[in-house]
Amino acid sequence: MKIHLRIDESNPSHTRFTIFANGANCGQLCMRNEEFHNFHQILSLSMRPPIDTFVSSGKPYLKPEERGESA
Repeated sequence: MKIHLRIDESNPSHTRFTIFANGANCGQLCMRNEEFHNFHQILSLSMRPPIDTFVSSGKPYLKPEERGESA
């Protein structure tokens, strides 16, 4: 199965993203950023290459310190 998470919008609180399975749009979800990062990690680690593939696109919100900037 090919899973694609496309980040559509990300701000200091939430990430809105669309899930695709084998190219089919399965819907859009909105999660708090920490929950999204956990969800992303769970999906990516559950893939079994070469049968499964995981793709993530878009840019998640990063805190200034995560971007290398001072607060």
